Amino acid sequence: MIGIVIMKLRELLFIIQATQKEIKVPEAFICGGVSRDKYMGRLDHINDLDITNGTNTINYLSQELAIKLKRKYNVTRKPMPDGHSTIFIGDLKMDFSSNFNVSEIDTYLNKLGINKPSEMQKEMYSRDFTCNALLIDTDLKNIIDITKHGFKDIKAKKIKTCLDPSITLTSNRNRVVRAIYLACKLGFDLDESIISYVQKNPNSVKISTEKSMTEKLNEAFDRDADKASHLLSKLNLWKLVPISEKIYPYYEKSLKGKVNVPK
Repeated sequence: MIGIVIMKLRELLFIIQATQKEIKVPEAFICGGVSRDKYMGRLDHINDLDITNGTNTINYLSQELAIKLKRKYNVTRKPMPDGHSTIFIGDLKMDFSSNFNVSEIDTYLNKLGINKPSEMQKEMYSRDFTCNALLIDTDLKNIIDITKHGFKDIKAKKIKTCLDPSITLTSNRNRVVRAIYLACKLGFDLDESIISYVQKNPNSVKISTEKSMTEKLNEAFDRDADKASHLLSKLNLWKLVPISEKIYPYYEKSLKGKVNVPK
């Protein structure tokens, strides 16, 4: 078996294209962090790809792609409990979206003036933040901003939800802590709508499991400890999150009112 180290990303993307055409399913796109980082001009090492085509045929594509890759590479494919599937090849993980939509997405989009939304619009508006709702084709050339807010919010360095925060932040268990993490990772600020919602509904952070909160907050503190600490104070979350060894010194400072405010 040949490892992913030898396999070029463009070769993999070409195989995805070829498989999609062979089995006659809609065109696949990359979404999430890779699309965002490509737009920001900071695309570096890729070890995680999110693939979608906006339909429930995406798992069929995943299944057929895994069969094709196994002829030459050491590949593992796992169907996940939430309906999507993941292919592991070397240190690369490829998640194939299960076309997740928030409940009543048609109603929410109609209120935004989007009548008869496409399946791709439903999926992208159901994602966490506008900066993560960009699509890029498998040629890595054309970036599509489905929500028409992604480009603008990235330029403004804002973490902003695709729908109202009351919907987006409660439709997935990790989104409040993920907002903090992304702000620290990207050097962005949280949109005022997120700040206002979480301040009024601090228990929204506890939708996440303690393990997930600990892992994501540790990553946030690794990226920018002062900003992470400041955001936990601003959002009134210190009493609701697990205090790991890594963040305990900042928790102590918060009790004394000595949290550093990022410049």
